[in-house]
Amino acid sequence: MAVRSDRTTLPLLRHGTAFCGLPFVPLREVPPTAAGVVMGAGHSLGAPHSGTENGPQFLRTLSKAHTWSAAEPAVIDLAGGRPLLSDVYDVGDIELPRDDLARALELIERAVAALPDGVAPCVIGGDHTVTLPVVRALLSRSSAPIWVVQLDNHLDLQLWGEDPDRSDGREAIFHTNVMSHVSDLVGPGRLLQLGVNPFATAEATSIDSALAYLRRVGRQVGVTDPALTDAAALSELAGRGRDIYLTVDVDVLDWQSMSATGYPAEVGLTVTQLLRVIDIVLAGNRLLGCDIVEFSADTADRTPKTLADGGRAVTILLHLLRHLRGGGAA
Repeated sequence: MAVRSDRTTLPLLRHGTAFCGLPFVPLREVPPTAAGVVMGAGHSLGAPHSGTENGPQFLRTLSKAHTWSAAEPAVIDLAGGRPLLSDVYDVGDIELPRDDLARALELIERAVAALPDGVAPCVIGGDHTVTLPVVRALLSRSSAPIWVVQLDNHLDLQLWGEDPDRSDGREAIFHTNVMSHVSDLVGPGRLLQLGVNPFATAEATSIDSALAYLRRVGRQVGVTDPALTDAAALSELAGRGRDIYLTVDVDVLDWQSMSATGYPAEVGLTVTQLLRVIDIVLAGNRLLGCDIVEFSADTADRTPKTLADGGRAVTILLHLLRHLRGGGAA
């Protein structure tokens, strides 16, 4: 069951480097008129490798590239001809435990649930389990359906075992099955997975069940699928007038564009392709919230490639922010 936060149950948040110079506000003081907030949720408790806990630190620090030359920086959206972040705030990074995934997800959910209705959470992860508590919190404040759009090289669906189309519950959440948990929340047919590897593995004895499950959760569009580069086809898949939560696993990019992640993609999207897909998906739809996850690097890593990868992740998040309140264009 989703939890609604009150003033006595708010998680602790720490303030370090503001994303792109955004003003920090306490979680309980976010203006109800805000378009959205940036929130860090860095942990690697749902993955077999460390490094994703450093995502907020890297993206916050590297976002300074957009603001270093101004005393009071304001990022301009050249395509929209307007200030990009005028009604967006930064609430800081949630203080998460180092050894308790369930508790970490609970704290993320409480932080998002504490936001005023209509304010979009824009979350910097963290491994991909971050998505589940954010979606759960959004569902707790609305009875309207939510569609989830996932940009990822991996399905993160629980296809293993003899009955992937199971109805008797899920295995414990991990970054490899998080979208099964998310799909269970939002309901059948409301998960659109874009840019995924065109091949998936299941037990030979459970192929029919696996295929039935894939059809039930929604639609999978592989990185080589012509629909991914056909604006009309992609727009039809995304629909119109929907409330959408969009999650970006950075490994949807090809390894040359993004190697600072646990499982770089041999075949993936370019940054330009990814940003265009986001534009098409969100045209005519409302962005309820978003996350960018699975950026992974050691805190001491200063190699040019890692820093460039982080800069690309910053650009993706900025591009998502321009779609708050329908500000983007297809």
